[in-house]
Order: sequence, then structure tokens, then C-alpha cells
Amino acid sequence: MVIGRKKIYYGWIIVAVGVIMMMSYGIVNNCISLYIVPICSELGFTRKAGAFMSTLYSAGGMLVSAISSSLYRVISVKKSMRISAVTLSAAYFCYFFADKLWQFYLISAIAGCAMWLLAYVPYAIILSNWFHKRTGFVIGLTYMGTGLGGMLFSPVVGRLIETVGWRECFAIMSIIVAFAVIPGSFIVRDKPEEKGLLPYGERNADEAARHISEPEGMYFHDIIRSPRFYAIAIGLSALSFVNTGFAGTFAAYMSDLGYPISVASAVVSGNMASLAVGKISLGWIYDKLGNIVGTALSGAFLAGAVVAGLLMPGTLPVICEIALFSLGFAFGSVAIPIISMAAFGERSFSKVNGTFMAVTGIAAAMGPVFSGHVCDTTGSYAGSYRAYVVIAAVFTVVIILCLAKSKERTFNRT
Repeated sequence: MVIGRKKIYYGWIIVAVGVIMMMSYGIVNNCISLYIVPICSELGFTRKAGAFMSTLYSAGGMLVSAISSSLYRVISVKKSMRISAVTLSAAYFCYFFADKLWQFYLISAIAGCAMWLLAYVPYAIILSNWFHKRTGFVIGLTYMGTGLGGMLFSPVVGRLIETVGWRECFAIMSIIVAFAVIPGSFIVRDKPEEKGLLPYGERNADEAARHISEPEGMYFHDIIRSPRFYAIAIGLSALSFVNTGFAGTFAAYMSDLGYPISVASAVVSGNMASLAVGKISLGWIYDKLGNIVGTALSGAFLAGAVVAGLLMPGTLPVICEIALFSLGFAFGSVAIPIISMAAFGERSFSKVNGTFMAVTGIAAAMGPVFSGHVCDTTGSYAGSYRAYVVIAAVFTVVIILCLAKSKERTFNRT
């Protein structure tokens, strides 16, 4: 840890705030599957229609990721986060009043945009500004918050839905989110220069200035001509499709197998605890063992978690699913900025990372829809889960081949 004047390096405060921001993301995004069954049962929606709320979260992320590099030329990252903090809290509270399908969709779209502009999109940029060493570790540590949020609040949400109802649960959670994210948004700073500091890993001002003025990496117009760029984009999108298609419907899947919602929420909580450990572990693996090993392990765990889900009911499959959820589902958040930087460098990082987040957002939006469609058609989510095992295996190999082919030309900060 960097110490200056006996104070903690401010970048670590940025990380701590980021964990809280990501926890709020976990409350909003990772707990939404717990609401699907009670909302659909009370209001008469199909599962496919209910799952589309999760799809709109991802669609909102896709939209803001695509425009983020242009947006941040007009408004600073920290100001955007402050606006998003208020918007997300207000939008989540509005679920309390919704009784029409279009109202749920409108709220979900607004909440999705705000949620991504508050956490996922800005923190990839902020952390790359503040940390020039141990980048994988701090990304994993920060994004671990999504798992913590889901872990801590999935049982709370499940219990509140059973005792006071899903509407009141939305209202209570919105207040918690507001108290978590609004104060934190005023602590964040875009760059260490705003606090008179150097990026973590830089030893002197001249070195840091040279790093900023002459960033390593490819120009974006060259990147978009590279087949490797499109292959990685497709591979990341496929794994995001699997991620949301399984995680976004898993609580409903367990409910269909006969598990009560309290048990399903406890398993989801276990998944989030596993995910929290998985994110920080995957960041460490990328730093210490490299991109290929990190990607291979994550892809194998992802496919394995889905296989374990297919083997339910039973105690052993549940335990295996929770354990494998760790590295498997950490990939979607931790790996994208790391692979963006490693494959193409810092020069065009915001554009490459924003593009990858946008295309993976599209794929992530389709995952729950596909699962819901299969469930409505066949009466079970199992068919979609079988497809996910194959997709995860194939496209993990695709990404590994791309990384192996470009191994001699990487721009890692470790």
C-alpha cells in the first residue's frame, strides 16, 4: 500500500467506495430473479415476460457502454456517477407502484442505464487511471462487491418477499441503495492528479507524465480492422449470454424443481458469496498466471456450474454449483477490462472496453429471454442450460486461441 504523509493512498479509498457501488449493483441486478415468480404469479405475466426485466438491465448497460466514451467527453465520470446514483435509487423505488408490464420495462430500462453508469462502466476507467500495477487484483477486488451485495441481500430479499410482499421489498431496497451510493458518488475522483497523487505503481512525476502522454497500445482504427478484435468480441459475448441466461433464471429454475423461495434465495446468496471470492481470485490469477490460464479456468468453472445445476435436485449438485459459480461467473465483469488492456493496450482502452461491454451487453440481454422462451415452450429451463454448457466450452477455446495468437503483443500492467 502506498503511504504519503502517513495517509492511506486515496486509490484504495476509491476501491472501497467501488466495492459499495458494486454491492448496490448486486442488490439490483443479482436479486432480480427472486422477484420473477411472485410478480408473474400475482400479475399474470409469463416467465419470458418477467425475465425480460433482467434483459433490459443488460440492454441499458449495452446502450451506455456504447456511448460512454462520447459521454465522458461532455461530462466527467464523477458527475455522471452522481446523477446515476440518484436516478437508480428513484427508479428502483418506482417498482413499488408498477402493475403494468410496460411500467416494469420502462423502470428496468432506466435502472439498467443508471446502474451501469454508476458502477461497471466508470470503474473500469477509474481503476485504470489510479492503478498502473496490480490492475487485475484491484478490478477483482472492486467488482467483488456485486457478489457481496447478492450474498448479503438475497436472503433478505427472499425473506421480505415472503413476509411483506415484493412491492414493499422494492421500496425497502431502494432506500438501502440510496444510502449506499449517493454519498459514495461524491467521494470518487476520476484521476489521481485531482488529489495531487501519482498512479499506483509510478515512482516519479516524469515517468507518470510520459506514461500519460505516450500510452502503449494500438490505435482504434487499426484495432477494428483486426479479426482478433471481432473473435474476442464474439467469444466474450457468448460467455455473457451463458452467464445471464443461467444466473438470471436460476432461482426460478430451483423453484420449479420444488425448492421453496427461501431455499432458492439461500442458494443464490451462496452463489454470490462464491462469486465475491471468485472475482478477487480471478483478478489475482490474471495478474500472476496470465490471461490464458485465467480464461481457461473461468470457462471450465462456468460450464461446470451449469452442469451441476442440471444435476439438481440433490445436496451434492447444489454444493458443486455454488463452488463452481466462483471463477465461472466472475469472468463477465473481471475479464473484459483485463483482456481489453492486455490485447490492445492503453491507448484506445476506453473505446475497446466500451465496445466490448456494449456487445456483451447485447448478448447478456438475450440470455434470460432465451431461457424464458425455452421454459415457456418446454416447461423447463433445462434445455437452455444444456445449450449453455456447449456454448461455454466452445467460446472459451475461441478466446484462448485469440490470446495465444497475440501473446507476443500484450500490454499487461502487473
